[in-house]
Amino acid sequence: DDFDFTKQWLDLQAKFDKTLFGGPTIYSLVEAGLKRDIPVIYLFEENQFMWGYGKKQLRGRSTTFHNDGIKDTEFTMYKDMVGDFLVKCGFPTPQGTNCYTEEEILEAVRKLSFPVVVKPVAGHKGQGVTTGIESEAQAIEAFNKIVKAAQEEGVNFDGALVQQQIYGTDHRLLAVGGKFVAALERVPAYVDGDGTNTIEKLIEEENKKIIRLDNARSPLCKIKIDDNLVEFLKLQGLTLNDVPKAGERITLRRVANISAGGVSINVTDKIHPLNVKMVEDIASYFNVRCLGIDVLAQDISKPWTEGNFGIIEINAGPGVFMHLAPAYGGSIDVPGKIILSHFKRPENARIPIIAANFVSQEFANLLNAKLHEIKPSVFFSSLTRKGVYFNGEYFYNNPNHDANVENLLRHPKVDFALIAHESDDIYDFGLVHVGADLVILDEPRYSEEKTLLGQLLPGGNVVWIEGNQIYLKNNGDVLNSTTFDENNPDDKEQKLLSIIEPLLHDLINKYEFND
Repeated sequence: DDFDFTKQWLDLQAKFDKTLFGGPTIYSLVEAGLKRDIPVIYLFEENQFMWGYGKKQLRGRSTTFHNDGIKDTEFTMYKDMVGDFLVKCGFPTPQGTNCYTEEEILEAVRKLSFPVVVKPVAGHKGQGVTTGIESEAQAIEAFNKIVKAAQEEGVNFDGALVQQQIYGTDHRLLAVGGKFVAALERVPAYVDGDGTNTIEKLIEEENKKIIRLDNARSPLCKIKIDDNLVEFLKLQGLTLNDVPKAGERITLRRVANISAGGVSINVTDKIHPLNVKMVEDIASYFNVRCLGIDVLAQDISKPWTEGNFGIIEINAGPGVFMHLAPAYGGSIDVPGKIILSHFKRPENARIPIIAANFVSQEFANLLNAKLHEIKPSVFFSSLTRKGVYFNGEYFYNNPNHDANVENLLRHPKVDFALIAHESDDIYDFGLVHVGADLVILDEPRYSEEKTLLGQLLPGGNVVWIEGNQIYLKNNGDVLNSTTFDENNPDDKEQKLLSIIEPLLHDLINKYEFND
């Protein structure tokens, strides 16, 4: 049979998109680490990634990380409380009322003037938001949609927020590490008429564009035809079968979220300095690495103090790929800024690692004692045939070598590691870690020699043990050598320690920076 490459490729892409790697934000963050030689491990049991090792690590999924304040992250999920907080601080935002019944919705609406907005208190990506409400009946309908969605998803109904409608273009303003880094204008999904095709056909053609491949690397998502889209067309007196005039722009949705087919435009270079200050002032109240602030503004180049500007919500853990690959305008490497906001420099992601094909637990104990003699506060970890040890104390010996390596590197206090990889471990599990500052080869097999030497970092040293000889080499040159009594195992361990001891002071401090 003929091989249908296009179909097979699309099927493979669809499967990939459903994996953790398929999300554009997490994919771009993993890529940002790898581009900078920052090691990345996927922690399967935790369903998250880890950049860097030991005490240097950064763990997370999407743009939510282990060192974000959990209460601050949780707080941003509740739009009513966030709105009250912003008002208290004097920031521009429409005041709202959280409602739990139809009666409360009507009471809240009557205190405002139409149009109003009804949105779920807890939500994201514009889901459940109804804008441009012009009647009490529409407000009740929007409220019931939110209640029904909560029931269908099996989650608690936390209320519906009623706010005064404000006008302007949708913008996402982004802070990383408390500093403004990017601004994006988001326009609701639209199609331009050609005088020939129906709206439905125009959507079909729009979705064929490369920028709408709707995968981990495409700037835009596909425009999905659903009840919300059909309803919004109806409000404009349109249906999917209507044929717009040539050049006539048809807006397809109320919301401008990229996930709903919205179009992204980089406007980082246009934002007014007072708006930048506003972003950083808000971010200073939240212990989160990445904070997205969604605003409606007539003109982002004008200061918010002049009016026509309102904050509609803030988000901890916002998507950031749209800044890296907007549909229009230059790219802002937000993923790179996020990674470097933690590590400052790529080298800071590492801890000193000694990789070996074999070392005894006795040698690991001697090394532990020597390292603590040099630096009493050091947190030393080792993996030998006997298992994982922390500061000389037994922890656990997992049957799977990769799990042992992960347990060692995942510990948030570890700042020096000794890891033994024998040939069977390498064949079955690989190394897990990338890079070694010192490699010890004790009568190595071919696979052990090639694999471990391939991980030696620039400037790293190699210790070779052949017969009763121990050689210290750098770039093929012998720097030192010694012999040991083959009939005395303790002598071998002592001599091995003595040949690397002059390296330990520099090694223990190799990745300590004063950034």
